[in-house]
Amino acid sequence: MTWCAICLRKERGFGFSPRMTGTRNLQDAHFCSMRCLNLYTALFRKGGGMIDMTDFERAAIYSCLKPLGECVAEIGVDKPLSSYSKEQVLTLIEVIVTAWQDAMRKGSPEIPF
Repeated sequence: MTWCAICLRKERGFGFSPRMTGTRNLQDAHFCSMRCLNLYTALFRKGGGMIDMTDFERAAIYSCLKPLGECVAEIGVDKPLSSYSKEQVLTLIEVIVTAWQDAMRKGSPEIPF
């Protein structure tokens, strides 16, 4: 199975091959949507990549705090994580991943499109 290079969802047929740009020693990348493909190509054109976390990526992670807190409050803040049910853990993961993906897809001044 191949995963989206941006959001790590299952890829859905969108791809990017650095060899087409004359760049060597980079692997092909796969994506779940045109939005994630466009984000990747914008980063690629800047010559960067996603090795070190940018301010934008860090902000996307911080944007997960409020939904995470709301989810934990609903479960019970005094309840230890080790006693969460499987469904509660899966809900927590879904809340965090969704919030992160939403923030990443909004774009930033770093990624103008």
